[in-house]
Amino acid sequence: MSPILSEILLCGFMINSSLRRRTHLVQSFSVVFLHWFYVFS
Repeated sequence: MSPILSEILLCGFMINSSLRRRTHLVQSFSVVFLHWFYVFS
């Protein structure tokens, strides 16, 4: 499994576990992650 896929899974797990507590923080992190994914690709 590629390191990119495993990192995406890790980020997804972090988002899923943090979604219950701080939705605003998760949204901000998602924007940063999408920006990083766009720049990386």
